[in-house]
Amino acid sequence: MAVMESAPVGEAHFLRLSPVMKWQNFHFGLASAVVLTLIPNPARAQGDTFRDAATKLIRKVGVHGNISFRDPVDSDVTKGTTFGPSIGLSPGRTNGVKYPMGISMFSEDLHSANGEQFAVLKTWSIQAGIGYGWHFGLLSTGVAVQTGYSFNSGQIQGDTARAFDLPGGAVSIDVANAWLLRPQVKAEYFLTPKFTLRVSGDYVLMHPDITVTTPNGRVANRWDASNIHANVGVGWYPFRK
Repeated sequence: MAVMESAPVGEAHFLRLSPVMKWQNFHFGLASAVVLTLIPNPARAQGDTFRDAATKLIRKVGVHGNISFRDPVDSDVTKGTTFGPSIGLSPGRTNGVKYPMGISMFSEDLHSANGEQFAVLKTWSIQAGIGYGWHFGLLSTGVAVQTGYSFNSGQIQGDTARAFDLPGGAVSIDVANAWLLRPQVKAEYFLTPKFTLRVSGDYVLMHPDITVTTPNGRVANRWDASNIHANVGVGWYPFRK
């Protein structure tokens, strides 16, 4: 029980606890500390969730080596077989909705009205989207629609005097960045847990502003960079378990 003692005038009163009360308060404080420890910390839980999601994403990142066949829809744009790397995510292990992401690079040759090549369009893009995947043992298949942003540049390459019927003078090209849309179908077979064979087909819808300046004037927005693309290659996912 609590015992209240009087104090001299000018001094504050205080509450002195009996030994029984002190023992009870000790147990209450200890129990409270245990309960608070067991209650989930929202901030910590959110941090753990983000860390787990980031870890799963990193484990899916891989490098692809590709042989590509690209067929532009514009007759004044051409490209045949190309070789090159790309970055993407492994297809996973279960059927269901997927969220593919990746980085890709390609180039196309630009021609004038008389068919003469005069420049090369170079593109690299960051893409993300939504799709659905099916898995049959070691074989993974899927469809997806991705959108992204392409960073484009142009390089004069070819006979510009002949391409634009010029007696001489400098020719320059300016290519703007652009948004793109890319529907895709693909299949991937796992030879090992980290190494795959890949095939895919997609359509790249992309309309960057292309402006060519010659001594005779400017030619703008004549070339369409959209193309049909088929790809065969290998994939390596070093962090996949």
